[in-house]
Amino acid sequence: MTTAPHPDLSTATASPFVHSQDEHGDGMRKNLSQNASRRDFSTGDHQCRSRRWFAALLWLAFPGASERDVARRASGVLEVSERQVINWLRCENDAALRYVTAVMVLAGVLCALEPIRGRGE
Repeated sequence: MTTAPHPDLSTATASPFVHSQDEHGDGMRKNLSQNASRRDFSTGDHQCRSRRWFAALLWLAFPGASERDVARRASGVLEVSERQVINWLRCENDAALRYVTAVMVLAGVLCALEPIRGRGE
């Protein structure tokens, strides 16, 4: 059994296609690193929407009367400074995945318990 030839990475170009000949003479393969959808993630619009989504999630997971109140509650649970939480609430910084997943879990639990809390009151 023969193995496929190792691609030559030095021939990569800015074009979305890598030009190389394989054993069948096919010369075009799509270079996935050049996908338009991949570039869309680096635009300001995606960054803005994802930061707004996380800020809304923080408000849901740590309900409070003010930004400072939410920051106080969240900082203790997430073990970050209140200033960091305020930056997230104002969409000034991206949150690391460990904080996003923690807040998603907390917000998800609150959403799941909402019907139960509503019946008891």
